[in-house]
Amino acid sequence: MASQGKAAVVVVTAEFEHLAHTMAANAGRAGLRVLVLPYPLESRPAAEVRDIAREHWPRLLETLGAEV
Repeated sequence: MASQGKAAVVVVTAEFEHLAHTMAANAGRAGLRVLVLPYPLESRPAAEVRDIAREHWPRLLETLGAEV
C-alpha cells in the first residue's frame, strides 16, 4: 500500500514484533511502520482489550500521519 502512496501500518503484539520487522525487510519494506501492542491479548478480559485499543488508538493515527 505504501508503494501506492497510501499510508500503511502493521499492528502486532510484542510477541511478533521481531517477525513483523523481519518479514517487512524480506519483502523490501524495511521502513514499514509497526505499532506494537502488549502480549498476550487473547487471555485478557474484553474490557481490558478495549482499554488497550483506546490507549493505542492515538499512536496508530499518528503513525499513519494523522494529526491528533
